[in-house]
Amino acid sequence: MKKWMSITILSCLLFLTACAATDTNKLTIPELSDREKQILETAANTAFVFDYTADQNYKKVTLWVEKYEKGKKVAEPISELSTPMPGESTKGSIVLTVTQTLEEELLFSASVSDDKGAASVSNQEELKTLKDMATLFNTNPQEGLLLSDNMLLAGIIYTSTADGSPTSTLSSDFYEQKEGYLDELKEYDVVYVLRASFEK
Repeated sequence: MKKWMSITILSCLLFLTACAATDTNKLTIPELSDREKQILETAANTAFVFDYTADQNYKKVTLWVEKYEKGKKVAEPISELSTPMPGESTKGSIVLTVTQTLEEELLFSASVSDDKGAASVSNQEELKTLKDMATLFNTNPQEGLLLSDNMLLAGIIYTSTADGSPTSTLSSDFYEQKEGYLDELKEYDVVYVLRASFEK
């Protein structure tokens, strides 16, 4: 509960930071303060933070986490959050955190906040071999992503620690969604992909 409260407080702080952003209809990765970094490190094992600006044409934002096992997509999203946008120019923040529990579970927490309020969701996901896996993660390296209805924001990899296992994060080609980009996921045991959709 404390971790969830910390994430909620951080979402509010990050929204205030997002108000300084100027690029319209884009998503960016903010420079976090030492305090914000400390809150994230205390609240979660892995965290992703994004700022966005959107004009009045955008009506809804949706976040979801897809799971892939050896490159095969699990049918339903692990976590999903959809919230309306205010119908006017707005600035906001997206936060996704992942926390490992003692029961070999992952707690996914996501939030979207703007000057009209915030929406959040939290889901648990069992990963039985978690203790024997290495964790790799990264965000989309492209700067100033244009808002669209199918955005790749970040990836979290859980893979075997055995010799010969891949030790690199997802490539730039993956995030650019080049032809066959999902084939890259076959190299890893489990991959969680964070996607977003900004709809007009």
